[in-house]
Amino acid sequence: MAYIIMTGRHKLQQIRKPPAMKNSKDHMKNEVVPDQGVPPVYIKNEDVSENKGKIDYSDVFVLPTIKTRYFSMLIDIFVIVVVAIAVSYIFEAIGEIPDYLRVIVFIIVFILYEPILVTLGSTVGQYFLNIRVRRFKDPGKRVLFHLLLLRLTVKALLGWISFITVTFNINRRAIHDIASGSIVIAQRI
Repeated sequence: MAYIIMTGRHKLQQIRKPPAMKNSKDHMKNEVVPDQGVPPVYIKNEDVSENKGKIDYSDVFVLPTIKTRYFSMLIDIFVIVVVAIAVSYIFEAIGEIPDYLRVIVFIIVFILYEPILVTLGSTVGQYFLNIRVRRFKDPGKRVLFHLLLLRLTVKALLGWISFITVTFNINRRAIHDIASGSIVIAQRI
C-alpha cells in the first residue's frame, strides 16, 4: 500500500510505508519535523485520490476551539485600535489632519494587519494564544498573502456567521478558512 507524506519542507512525496505507527490509524501524532513545529501527516494514497479535500487533521493536530479563536481576535482588535490611534497621534503631531484621513488610516491598518502578520508567522493574538494559520493541503507552510486577503474579506463580510461551520467541520474550519484553503492549528511547544 502506498502512502503520501506531507511535510513543511517537501511537497507531497509518495512512500511505501510510513515509519512505525503506534496504532491502526494512517497517520502519526507525535513525530515532529525539525524546524517545522508541525508533525508530518501520513495519508493513504487512495484517500487523497478518492476523497479530495476530505482530510481529517483532528487526530494529528490540536485544533483550537471557537473560544481560543475569539480571544485571539479580541487581542488583535485591541492591537489594531492601538496602532491606528498611535498613527493618528503621529499625524496630528505633524500637523492638522482631516478626520477622513484618520478613517482611511484605520481602514488600511485593519486591512493589512492580519494578512501581513500571518504571512510573517502569526498575529499578536495568535502568537499569545499559540495558534497559527496554515495551508490546509500542507500545514507545514504558511498561507499566501492574496489568500489571506480573501480570508479577511470573507471574515469581514460574514462576521460571526463565518464561524458557524467550526462546530460542524471535522477540522474546525470556518467559512473564511474554507474559502482561502487554510486551517487554524495549535503550534506545538
